[in-house]
Amino acid sequence: MKKLMMIGMLSAASYTVAHAQQPAGDTTMRYYSRLVASKDAADHATLESHLYKLLKSDKEKDWLVARNYFYQLGKGKVVDSINAAVKARFPLGMEMLQEEAKKVYAEKDPVKKEALYKALVKKFPPNKPGAESILYDYVRNAVSSAYADVDNVKKAVEYANMIETPIWKGEGWAGAAQRLAARGHKDEALELYKKAQANSFKYLTTHRNEPGAGFAGMGYVGYSTRAAALYIDKKDYANAEKYIKAAFDSSKGVSGDLYSTYAKVLVQQGKDQQAFDLIDAAVRAGQATPGMKESLKTLYPKVKGSAAGYDDYIVAVNKSLAETTRKTLARQMINEPAPAFELKDVDGNTVSLAALKGKVLVLDFWATWCGPCKRSFPSMKMAQDRYKDNPDVKFLFIHTLEQEKNATDSAKAYVTRNGFPFTVLMDLKDDQGKNKVCSDYGVKGIPTKFVIDKEGNIRFRFVGFAGGEDAAVEEVAAMVELAQQPKKS
Repeated sequence: MKKLMMIGMLSAASYTVAHAQQPAGDTTMRYYSRLVASKDAADHATLESHLYKLLKSDKEKDWLVARNYFYQLGKGKVVDSINAAVKARFPLGMEMLQEEAKKVYAEKDPVKKEALYKALVKKFPPNKPGAESILYDYVRNAVSSAYADVDNVKKAVEYANMIETPIWKGEGWAGAAQRLAARGHKDEALELYKKAQANSFKYLTTHRNEPGAGFAGMGYVGYSTRAAALYIDKKDYANAEKYIKAAFDSSKGVSGDLYSTYAKVLVQQGKDQQAFDLIDAAVRAGQATPGMKESLKTLYPKVKGSAAGYDDYIVAVNKSLAETTRKTLARQMINEPAPAFELKDVDGNTVSLAALKGKVLVLDFWATWCGPCKRSFPSMKMAQDRYKDNPDVKFLFIHTLEQEKNATDSAKAYVTRNGFPFTVLMDLKDDQGKNKVCSDYGVKGIPTKFVIDKEGNIRFRFVGFAGGEDAAVEEVAAMVELAQQPKKS
């Protein structure tokens, strides 16, 4: 505490000249966010002076706001001081509640986990609404999951049904359902997925204007798809079609998994023309799985009357996908100087942007804990293979935002184990706790990919992975080809 207050006094003395007026109409949080995003040192100084004032408050939430913005400023030591001070100053506050919750999460035995949950509730009674309310639901979900993992279906469902936050009920039910289904308790899992889907649908329709509706509605496609998969297991294809159609119709960015499941249900019901049309659309969108392509080959003579012309049809479809992708991406090109970097690869070799000038670079920011990052790797391998004989194109996979001390070993082990011939660079945390290259490139979430031209300018930035290997490969290929073209004056 003394350390924190000493830092506060020094900062206040240093920044007295930097007091700016908060613009009319700005909320405090919006004002702070603008200051932290600024590249002007004076704005950061102004923000710090505000944050140290918050640390004089007798409200824990003010301290937590200060901690959040100090973290964004890269003030790791100040954050550590605040962490220690908050726990001492607010022994029954949110931070200490979270500490007790961690004990529940860490316990593996479901009976002991349940006892820890009950002790937490006794010490921190959940008798008032607020930001901490959902934390109790997270803990209940943890207890539910633990019981599901040992086949105690009754307790798993009981704790899943105890979740109180309306917008999070779907996640609670779905979490229990996923574990129960994995253990073979598919009927109970199906009922929970159906409840989750119905709750989510409510927030897409009648409750769409309520706070948190966007989050609650976001799970609708996933819950519907999983319910459909369980109906497929029961060979109840009529109900499976009902749920997968609901997911398909609701999805704004239809994925390969949706196409695949929907096509399977149609094929099983003998709806050949519908199945063909659906898979045809998936192929044209670059979302067809290998299994779907096999089904397409089987369906083609059934709906066309003959297998003749199939090869020409596939060539035309693939050509159309490549042309459409190229035209779309040509309108999305940017031209920004790429921040310089110098990183070690997993074998200790130094790789820098400067040394690679004259090559088109594809940077892929990822981490071993990131599911979408890893799901995109088969496509990225296919894209890299397309340019394996082109010395002017280089793929670099930058591991960042690590969550373990042996991140380098883990990253190397992952790509080696899975046969990905990638050059993996390590963007490890610096003394301030920041992943510098990730920060310099403005990466907000992973996977994020960049295509850099031969002059060292960023020409494309794209985030996430929606699935669909063909689409992903064609997108990367189109970006690389466009980045090699001379810039228009």
